[in-house]
Amino acid sequence: MAHEGGSSGWAWVIGIVILVLFSYFVVKAIPEDVPQTPATTQVIQGDKMAQADPMMVGTWRSNEDAKFTREFRADGTVVDAYEGDASASALGTWIIVDPTKEPQDMLGVPADSLMGLTVLKLTFSNGDIMYFGVNSLTETSLALTYIGRGNTLNFTRMQ
Repeated sequence: MAHEGGSSGWAWVIGIVILVLFSYFVVKAIPEDVPQTPATTQVIQGDKMAQADPMMVGTWRSNEDAKFTREFRADGTVVDAYEGDASASALGTWIIVDPTKEPQDMLGVPADSLMGLTVLKLTFSNGDIMYFGVNSLTETSLALTYIGRGNTLNFTRMQ
C-alpha cells in the first residue's frame, strides 16, 4: 500500500506541472491588445482637430432639411445656421472627447456603450452641450447620431 501512495503523489506532481505548462502556452498564444489611436482616446482642440480628421472640417448641409447647415472649422469652432432665420444660428466649439471622462448624466447613455465610437462634444455660446457619435465620414457625407436621443443626422458636404 505504501508503494501505491508514493506513485499517486508523483502523478499529482506531474499533473500539476503539465497544467502549469499548458497554462503558460495558452497565455503566450493570446495576442496583446493593440493600442487605440489617440483620436479616440484624447481630447483634441483647435487646429489639432483638422490634423486628426481633416475630412470633418467644412460646411455640411442636412439631407433631411436643406435649410440647415453645420460648419466645422479647423480652429475648433462650430456654426449651426438655418437659411431664412438668422435667430436660429448658433456659434460654439467642437472637440473629440473620451466618453468615459464626460459626465455620465450629460451623455444620456452608458459611456461603455460608446467605446470604439468617435464622440464629438459641441458646446454652444448659449450654454447648450450636445454629444454626437460619428457613424460615418467620407469626403462627401457625414452621419452623426445625437447621443441620448438616438436620432441620426445625415449631411452632404457643401464646401
